[in-house]
Amino acid sequence: MSDEERVPGSRDPQSLMDELLRAGVPEIKLALGEVIDRENARPLPARYARLLPETVLLVTLRPDAAAALTPIAPDVERELTDSCNRHGSLYDRAYRVRLERSEDPDVPFYVVSSHSGRDVGSLAETAKANGTGAVAPDLPVANPDATRVPTEVTPGWEPGRWLLVVEDLAGEEREAFRIGEPTFTVGRGTDDPQLRATIAISDAPHVSRRQLALAWEERDGAPGFRVYNLGLNEVRLPGIALPGAHAKNGTALESIDPKHVGWLPPGVPLHIGEKGPVLRIDEVPADLDDVRIDPDATVFE
Repeated sequence: MSDEERVPGSRDPQSLMDELLRAGVPEIKLALGEVIDRENARPLPARYARLLPETVLLVTLRPDAAAALTPIAPDVERELTDSCNRHGSLYDRAYRVRLERSEDPDVPFYVVSSHSGRDVGSLAETAKANGTGAVAPDLPVANPDATRVPTEVTPGWEPGRWLLVVEDLAGEEREAFRIGEPTFTVGRGTDDPQLRATIAISDAPHVSRRQLALAWEERDGAPGFRVYNLGLNEVRLPGIALPGAHAKNGTALESIDPKHVGWLPPGVPLHIGEKGPVLRIDEVPADLDDVRIDPDATVFE
């Protein structure tokens, strides 16, 4: 049964709130658990695990659902976060959940997306702290991209198989990020949800807020990602420089001029601007003999 059928619209806020608490919130918990399982499909070596930042799971709600839950949003966020942390403990991961609202009444009841970065959690706390007074503040407006649900299967894509590793120019590994979806964006951290990237690199003020988009694309059977340079800085791959497209938010990747597009196989460095950082895609080993994942990992309460 679809989200639209489980939680219909066109009802008064109190009735819709009751329905959301009865059926909608448990359904969101299951969706959050599926995101966590996909991201952690392969056990992570300790070398990378220590570099992982906090992950915030954003739940983007249809406008009527957001309005109904606004008075109790902090309680719902807390309940969802507690559930995610119980589930994430199977992988030794901590998560935080934040609710946002879409301004489009025709989107699904909810869409879950994962965002990683060392400042993502603090930005969520700042947004909540800014809401003061007797009347509950409106939920933050989500990036319109958050409600674009992919409908096509991506050939060759395996959840949990790939990591994005961030190095400085000296070659020191600074951060690592699980890649949970076949298409994602990379940029510096921002408190503007309209410009938020899937992966937020820390300590990179010269990197655009949406510098890159990467999309899984095999070539002649070899794994790799198509790279779109959306930002201001030049991006360098071996043998090629991609000028910044200065793309506006919401620009379709298919419309980006080919001169801003390249292809990145695993293990190959990608330089952003003259000052870095340097990015590369690494493969997570399929099996780690010393790691055992609970067989009940998909059970989500």
